[in-house]
Amino acid sequence: MPHVIFRHLLGETAKTWLVITAVFVFLTLGIGLSRFIGDAAAGQVPVNTVITLAVLSVVGNMDIVMPLSILLAIMLVVGRLCRDNEMAALMAGGAGLSVIYRPFLTVAVGVAVIAGTLSLVVSPYAERTMNQLGAQTVANAVQSVTPGRFASFDDGRIAFYARSRDDAGNLHDVFIRVVRENEAGRKVQTVVTARKARQKIDNQRAVTLVLTDGWRYEGQPGQADYRMVRFGEHGVHLLPGNAVKKDDEDAMSTLALMASDDGEYIATWQTRVSVPLSIIILALIALPIGRVPPRAGRYGRIIVGILFFVVYLNLVRLSGQALESELLPPIIGEWWVHVVVAGIAMYLIARENGFGQQPKDRQR
Repeated sequence: MPHVIFRHLLGETAKTWLVITAVFVFLTLGIGLSRFIGDAAAGQVPVNTVITLAVLSVVGNMDIVMPLSILLAIMLVVGRLCRDNEMAALMAGGAGLSVIYRPFLTVAVGVAVIAGTLSLVVSPYAERTMNQLGAQTVANAVQSVTPGRFASFDDGRIAFYARSRDDAGNLHDVFIRVVRENEAGRKVQTVVTARKARQKIDNQRAVTLVLTDGWRYEGQPGQADYRMVRFGEHGVHLLPGNAVKKDDEDAMSTLALMASDDGEYIATWQTRVSVPLSIIILALIALPIGRVPPRAGRYGRIIVGILFFVVYLNLVRLSGQALESELLPPIIGEWWVHVVVAGIAMYLIARENGFGQQPKDRQR
C-alpha cells in the first residue's frame, strides 16, 4: 500500500512541476527573445546571437523559477488531495503523514539537485558565455550595422551611417556625428564624412573606425566658430574597450568564490548555495500551508504561498547585500534566513501531527 501511494503522489507532483516549470521557462524565454530582438533591430547585437543570448538568460533566471515552481507544484497537488477528500481517505486507510509527505520530498530533492547543478556550475558558465558574446558584439559593432540605415553607439552619443559595404568589409560614403563635452562642460558636436572607412580593434576590443579621404567639422550648434579640417586618414573611437572582466563574481566558478575573503564573493556563493537549499525548505513549508478544507477551492492558499516566497527571497537578497557591505559576518550571512524559515516549516508540520496541542476532554 505505501508503495502504491508513493508512486501515485510522486507521479502527480512530478507532472505538475514539469508543467509549471515549462510555463515559466517559455515565459522567460519569450521575454528574453523580445528584449534581444529589439537589441538586434537597433544594431546592438548580431542577429545570429539572439537565440543563444535568450537561452542563456533563461539559465540565469532558473534560480527563481525552480524554487517557485516546486512550491506551487506541491501546493497544487496537496490542495487537490484535500479538495477531493483523497487526503482524508489516505489517512483513514492508515497512511501517516510520513508516508504522504515522502513522495513530495523525493521530488523536491531531485529538483534541488538539478537546481544546484544549474546554480553552482551551469549559471556561472552561462554568465561567462554572455560576457564573451557581449565582447564579441562590441568588436563586431560596425559589421552588424546595416548599410543605408542609421545606427547609434556609446549610449546615443554617436550616430553612424554608411551607404554601402564592399566584399572586404569596407564601408563607403560614411557619415558620423559625435556629441561630447569640452573642458568648459559645453556640448561640442563633431561631424565627420569620409569616402571610405574600415574597422580597427585593439587588444582591449576598443573599436576605432579608420576613415579615408574626408572632412571633419567641429563646433557648437548655433554658433559660427566651426572648424573644418580635410584629412587623408582619420580615426574615430566608436566604442571603448569591453573585454571580459576576470573579477566578475557572477561569471566566476563557485570554488574560486569560496576561496576568497571578499564580501561580494562570499555573498555570491552563498546565494548560489541558497537555491537548492531553499527548494527543500519551500517543499517543507508547502506541505502544511497547501492543505485546505475539503470544500475549499484548490487555489485558496496559492496567494499565501507566493507572498511567502517573495518575503523569503527578499530576505535572502537583503542578507546578501548586508554581507557585501560587511554588516553581517559570513558565518551568519544568508544562513539565518534559511534557519528561520525551516523552523517555521517544522513547526507547521509538527502541528499537523498534533504536537503541542492539548487533547480534548471526552464527554461523559
